[in-house]
Formats: sequence, structure tokens, C-alpha cells
Amino acid sequence: MSIKLSKHFTLKECKCKHCGKCVLDMRILDLAEKVRAYLGGYPMHVHCVYRCPENNKAAGGVKDSQHLYGRAMDFHINELTPWTIYTRLLDGVRRGQLPELRGLFVYDWGIHIDCREDTFRHADYRKKA
Repeated sequence: MSIKLSKHFTLKECKCKHCGKCVLDMRILDLAEKVRAYLGGYPMHVHCVYRCPENNKAAGGVKDSQHLYGRAMDFHINELTPWTIYTRLLDGVRRGQLPELRGLFVYDWGIHIDCREDTFRHADYRKKA
């Protein structure tokens, strides 16, 4: 059993899949808990939170990825499509209900959220048919 870091997220989910290290900005867990509640409480299946530089490079992450600082989470929710999650969260940001959400990106496999320091950014990175 993995150590719980918040109500719904564990150390195993947050540590680097490559090296096992965990660098974590606790604001990402606070944000993830808020996002989970905002989306109806569905379980969020975490792909990654922290990535070491080697793992980030292997994953195709950008040079200054928020994952390198433990400020990002990639996830999917079985009950909701990535596009549905993206549009609901974007609406929440626009309504001022998710001010902590500073990065929101949608992919075919799921969603990236982060609590970066700068202005809000969002993008659709799904492959176009």
C-alpha cells in the first residue's frame, strides 16, 4: 500500500516512474483534489506528476516542464472524455472557480493540469483526423 499524500492521491502515483524520486509542490495535490470534486468526484487515473530530467526527455516533455518541479499532473478519467474534461475545466477557469489552475492541455490520452507561476495557458494537442 502506498502512502497517501492527500485524500485521493498517493506517493506511488506522484513519484517518477524512472528513478522513484518524488519532488512535489503540494499545490498540485490541492489543485487535483479541487479538480476531482469539480468534475463530479470521478477517480482520476494518474499518469505522472514528477518526472526526473531523464524521464522528462524520454517522455518528450519540454525543457522547462512543470513535471520537473512537481507542479503538474497528467491523468484521465474513465467516465469522461479528455475533451469533456478540458471544456469543463476551461469553463471553470473562465468563471473564476479554478484560479489555481494555471496550465490546461488536452491530449488524446487525457489531460495535463499544472499550477505554474505565470499566466494561464491552455491548448488542444489532440491529433487531428
